[in-house]
Amino acid sequence: MLNKNLKCVISVISFLFAANAGAQVTTKNNGVIAFDSNANGVPMISEIRILGTAVMKYDNVGAGFQMTARSSAGNAYNPTQAGDCRQHPSQVLSFSSNWSPSDLQLNAQNGVMFNVAPRDYAESTSCASVGGVVLPFQFEFGATLGDAVSLPKELMVLDLYYTRQQGAEIVQKGQSEAPVIFPMLNVMPYAYSSVDGSTIVPFNVVVNGAPTNDVRKWPIGPNQYTQGKLIMMCTLSQTNCIGLYSNKETINIFSRRAGAKYPLSMLALTIDSGGEIADFDRHHARKLLVVGTPSTIATVISQASSAISDWGDL
Repeated sequence: MLNKNLKCVISVISFLFAANAGAQVTTKNNGVIAFDSNANGVPMISEIRILGTAVMKYDNVGAGFQMTARSSAGNAYNPTQAGDCRQHPSQVLSFSSNWSPSDLQLNAQNGVMFNVAPRDYAESTSCASVGGVVLPFQFEFGATLGDAVSLPKELMVLDLYYTRQQGAEIVQKGQSEAPVIFPMLNVMPYAYSSVDGSTIVPFNVVVNGAPTNDVRKWPIGPNQYTQGKLIMMCTLSQTNCIGLYSNKETINIFSRRAGAKYPLSMLALTIDSGGEIADFDRHHARKLLVVGTPSTIATVISQASSAISDWGDL
């Protein structure tokens, strides 16, 4: 007979396989940005590399590149694309390994689309439950790399869709992350922000009476909020940065986190500074992931802003 521990391991493996049957690790690379999806059967972007240097690696279900929602209950009701805090992946409804938005002339071979029924991350319960339940939501997370023709290679277009279903709690836009990413802190330790996507300045937190944008010196855990269009992390010399851009000003979030494997930072764009999603319509948010030096990123944002007309309704 199988011993108890082996039975448990087989049960977990069977659960993961059943939850994400057919999901395979998919790699996309346009020569500047490369990313992997579906590592460990988890439906999110699991690694990002810039010119071959890994700036984000799979750490755990809660720390990758994905989207979330929250109701007025906050972390107690937190649909999360990847899964729950007990590391159970969310339910994959479909996954396209070749996808691009229909209104942009981008190569579908450089994009993916996740269609997910998310689990409740349930962090506020200290992961005491067996696993966060699958909630009546539908998340769609599309990511397509630039091709140097329609859009620069230094960006990734993000098309994120929220659809509430019957029984779902009302989504609070100001608490919902679209998207959220956890770069490795030791690779890019310095925080920057911009109110307009052009003028980029250090984002400082006061530590022991002195302001610093070195996130390694910040306390672990608390969120730090800023209002604007761009937030990013950089190397000391600013020769390499990764940022998230919204075409409209919102309340956005930095944080220092202790990952399961790596020291991490967190960057998140909220859907909006306030308001709710109370209907059952399909709502679209288009954002950008951008890389390069601060001046490169400002130029890329300017080019993308001229080329993109549809930024969604969120």
